[in-house]
Amino acid sequence: MEKQTMEELKDKHLENYKLAVYEILKSNTKCLFEEDILSLLKKPPLDSMDIIKCKFLNVAKKYKTLIVTEELDRCLNLYRQDAIKIIYELEKERINFFEDKIMLFKPNKEIDVIKFNKKDFNTLNKKIKNQLKKSLLDIIDKNIVKNVNKLFTKNLASDGEQSFSREMVKFLQTTYIKQLLESVDFKIIVKDTTLINRVKEQGERYLFTKKNSYLLNGC
Repeated sequence: MEKQTMEELKDKHLENYKLAVYEILKSNTKCLFEEDILSLLKKPPLDSMDIIKCKFLNVAKKYKTLIVTEELDRCLNLYRQDAIKIIYELEKERINFFEDKIMLFKPNKEIDVIKFNKKDFNTLNKKIKNQLKKSLLDIIDKNIVKNVNKLFTKNLASDGEQSFSREMVKFLQTTYIKQLLESVDFKIIVKDTTLINRVKEQGERYLFTKKNSYLLNGC
């Protein structure tokens, strides 16, 4: 086999390897954002599983008033629609963050492979979580907090309205966000670990084929 042909085969093997790692990244990221994280934000199958709605109803009960559930559902739907858009944007960001690391990879030694280490994720994950927190607080304020007073079926006394609003705003901006981000953080850690391991396995397959292929070794 001519030297040029041999080099072409090795280059093709390298490109196929990089594409395989890229597909692993995309699949892992899609699963993280479109399944794991979106499951925390989409409308639950049962109202009893809807943390925000249940909190509103419980607080309304505490203040002896009724909530216009249709209006509450509308606010929650708008919040979730905006939240879902954010998740898709963050999904693209995670893929773009690692794309150059994969596609520009050039081995200096025969045993060099693409590696993802935990430290590679630190900067990205901090940025993603900060963006997510800020965006969720903004859309909660826009779609829910600013519409709280439209939810009552009857007028509360001024003090009651303020107390109701303060309690709900505090819950949404602290307890709810904190619990949500903790759940997101856990899901990210699991998927990061999975990605690191999958990329490592792909590297091992790449080196095995590179070492043992008759074509790549001119046998």
